[in-house]
Amino acid sequence: MTDSPLQQINLLDTDYADILAHSSDPSFELQLVRFGVDAAEARTKTNFLTLVWQKPETPEQWATLTEAWEVACEYELTVEDFRLLAEFLWENQDSVEVDIDLTFRTLYCHNRFFRNF
Repeated sequence: MTDSPLQQINLLDTDYADILAHSSDPSFELQLVRFGVDAAEARTKTNFLTLVWQKPETPEQWATLTEAWEVACEYELTVEDFRLLAEFLWENQDSVEVDIDLTFRTLYCHNRFFRNF
């Protein structure tokens, strides 16, 4: 018989079940845990990336994204940051105005966000 396709991860059955039941992307979240990211941090990162994937359409969706950003990146976005973020991520324009401060803060967030990889 060949090797089992199951990989060992240090999770209790209840934690594994919680990921399957409540994660916005269980496969990605489990992959983060396999890479050694703490389960709580894996949930935060998965939630944030899932929310960033699509442009929010309602004030409630924007509020949810804002909260996830602040938790994941540990700083609060300004109105101008939101405008540039939307332009960069979702509006597919050929020309995007570059804001050095936002770029620096985004890179800082990226560094903090992926520090465990």
